[in-house]
Amino acid sequence: MKGGNEVDNVFDKHCVFITSTGRTGTRFLAKSLSKMVEDCYAVHEPANVFIKDLKKWSDDIKRFGFYQMTVGQFLPSKSMCKLSTYRRRGKITDEKTKEYIKGLRKQILEETKESLYVESSNHLHGVIDLLGDVFPNSKVVFIIRDPRTWIRSAISSPVYLLYSKVDFSFLGMSMRAFHFKDDPYSTKWNSMSKFEKFAWYYNKLNTLVLESMKNKNNFKLYRYEDLFLGEKKEENFIDLLEFSTKFDDGFSRKYTFEPSFLKKKINSASDEYKIPHWKNWDKKRAQILQKHCGNLMDMFGYGKEPEWLEKLNSNYKEEYA
Repeated sequence: MKGGNEVDNVFDKHCVFITSTGRTGTRFLAKSLSKMVEDCYAVHEPANVFIKDLKKWSDDIKRFGFYQMTVGQFLPSKSMCKLSTYRRRGKITDEKTKEYIKGLRKQILEETKESLYVESSNHLHGVIDLLGDVFPNSKVVFIIRDPRTWIRSAISSPVYLLYSKVDFSFLGMSMRAFHFKDDPYSTKWNSMSKFEKFAWYYNKLNTLVLESMKNKNNFKLYRYEDLFLGEKKEENFIDLLEFSTKFDDGFSRKYTFEPSFLKKKINSASDEYKIPHWKNWDKKRAQILQKHCGNLMDMFGYGKEPEWLEKLNSNYKEEYA
């Protein structure tokens, strides 16, 4: 029988956690790092149900058990998605959250023979600031994306179920404004459009993460556009690899950057976008997004285009207060 210290040793493994709002290339990053970094096991959203990927669900049932992959998905002790939301809502203590994180990741860490574990998942947002306590040899990467392209991708994606017909409010899987008593939209939620709810979610999640990770030295943020679209995307991707493979205790892994990977589109949204490109939005839609996401857009350099500013030329702050 293992002693207490031996059981905890599994959490001393060197880990990298990559998270975001989703629709930021998290699946691509898991696949890329597993191929570019030596002795690395990289996984995308372990033990999470993908309605559109029944093979993954079947494989996870075999690996993690039928209970965890069915009924357990609605319990914070068995679902990272539910745990993140419960923590953000203040329904669970930090100590209990850390206990549940250990329970959720103990098996997969024990099964990982590689020396570096990488997990890429948008379900880590609510526990992001506790990961360093549970995994002392860990790093955290957060990716932020232009809310205008994010919302178009998220609303159009068949695998992104936020506020969809199956994301029932009573299940408590996703954050909603009325979960936060001090939120200015808590009493307006039911009258908000799906578009506006997505804009609210983008601002809420990103703001909570940035506030909770302030001054954390194991944390690094990248813009989605800088990693995948910009002129310096290769340089920025190498920076991500450097950050993910070198640790303060001297541990490091070699990597081989494959620029051809950046030309591939993995888990992209359907070509049938449900809303047009932001350049074709009317003023009302642009101003709704700016109302919710304007502070973050300013912080990360989004929304400086003349055609965007033209859409905001009315007094939207007063009109949509």
